[in-house]
Amino acid sequence: TEMEEKLALMHNTINSLYGVQEQLRAILSDLSDEALVNEGKELMNQLKLWDNDMVQRKSQAYDDVENFENKFTAEYLFLIDQTNSTIPRVNKSSRDRKTELDAQWQDLKSRAKKLIEEDIPTYNKKLWDAGIGALRIK
Repeated sequence: TEMEEKLALMHNTINSLYGVQEQLRAILSDLSDEALVNEGKELMNQLKLWDNDMVQRKSQAYDDVENFENKFTAEYLFLIDQTNSTIPRVNKSSRDRKTELDAQWQDLKSRAKKLIEEDIPTYNKKLWDAGIGALRIK
């Protein structure tokens, strides 16, 4: 249950920040202020790096798993599936892997928190000051 709750938080965060990427992409295509464009591109780069660590978006077919490495959420889901059954078998290797993945999640979560609480609001303020509007985090 704890892992499923974390996975839901992960997916909600991924979807929110991906929505910001889409908004930012649209805003950047209309901006003429070079400083804002450059800062927006840097923010977009940070968002993409985080997203690429969390999710594999290149896979489109069943056999693409051979071509594209699974990312963090796939590893977390695999652990949940390996442990889950009518009588869950939580063995030492599952607990060890969970500890490993939870440590990775703490780093990824702190990067997402920084994006959500610092980087995006800072860029939003600059967009508002330029009379453009803002990025929304759902």
